[in-house]
Amino acid sequence: MKWLLLALVALIGSVTVALVALPDPGYVLIGYGKYSVETTLLVFAVVLLLAYFGLRGLAGLWHVPVRVHRWEQRREDRRLQRWFDEATQALSEGRVERAERRLARLLKSGQAPLQAYLSAAQAASQLGADERRDQYLQLALRRQPQAEPSVLIHQAELQLANKQSDQAQTTLARLHKLLPNNPATLRLEMQLYVQQHDWPRLRELLPALRRAQVLDHARWQKLAVQVYREQVLAFSSASDLDGLNAGWKQLPPPVQQDPALLAVYIEQLVRLGAHSRADQLLREHLGRHWDQRLVYLFGDVKDADIAAQQAQGERWLEKHSEDPVLLLALAKISLRNHLWGKARSYLEASIGHEPTPEAYRLLATLLEQIDEPEKAAECYRKGLALGSGGVSRVPSVPAESDQLTAITRSD
Repeated sequence: MKWLLLALVALIGSVTVALVALPDPGYVLIGYGKYSVETTLLVFAVVLLLAYFGLRGLAGLWHVPVRVHRWEQRREDRRLQRWFDEATQALSEGRVERAERRLARLLKSGQAPLQAYLSAAQAASQLGADERRDQYLQLALRRQPQAEPSVLIHQAELQLANKQSDQAQTTLARLHKLLPNNPATLRLEMQLYVQQHDWPRLRELLPALRRAQVLDHARWQKLAVQVYREQVLAFSSASDLDGLNAGWKQLPPPVQQDPALLAVYIEQLVRLGAHSRADQLLREHLGRHWDQRLVYLFGDVKDADIAAQQAQGERWLEKHSEDPVLLLALAKISLRNHLWGKARSYLEASIGHEPTPEAYRLLATLLEQIDEPEKAAECYRKGLALGSGGVSRVPSVPAESDQLTAITRSD
């Protein structure tokens, strides 16, 4: 269409020039030394036009090699992009071996983007070829040394994913020198310490994680609880009550107020026989915030004034009449207080709201005491059907590595 319009314009121009030039074609004389050229103005204009297009054609021929090179480069770029797209698609579809082959061909060209090296390393890592993984990453560093932080981040991620803590620690030491306060560096260091169960270093890292906002407030709080939980357990490992209390006072006040960590501390107090202190903390906290972990522990505290403990539990029952954990706690207090009728009522009510092996076991023991063996046997059977553990506790703070991994996993 473009050339058709140009031809039409040229035809109209030619006719216009011819009509104008016919009455008076003009005269041009060019002289140089003994030589001279005479012609009409129309012929001179045509010669100039032809000379112009001739020079343009020669200039075009001069640039042919450059244009051919550019065309070949664009063709090569399209080919490399096609390989990269095919490899990315294969990797996302789980065809890891095919993806690595495509990426290996792409890397040989020397024109591969950084992501191609990282993807090749990821594919090799998924295949368990750690040596090839590291080769791809080293090749990326040689060809793109300015991308060292990105390569180290990717390398540490792959090493941590494969539980290679020692290698990841070496990689992160290099990364820390380059980007000490970078969120990505802090996140990977956090994951490394969790994997190594290095609670002291993880505890030192907590302020930096908070400043860099690596985790949101809720996840940071959970991580802090898990970390300080280990510290609290370490305080009480030697059965030293003074050491436990002194260590607890060293914890940040916001952490002390966390119900899950407070439950761990109270569990240790109960284990070490500090029932009065445990009872005081439980009453103070449950008066402000209701938490079933603490309610359960209230039933395990053997306070000297058991009547006052019973009265406190029954006052709470007025607001939480359908709480199965409170009913279970009151049942245990009633058993210690030799109030068999109340204990039976609380146990049956707790089972009615939420059956647990522990509630069935306690009820069976009570029924045996009051000479109802058939009903006791039935309770034992139902308790065993619910779980083989025999005792179902309300968890305080599980310290499983899977939970820590879930907290520290990147989004």
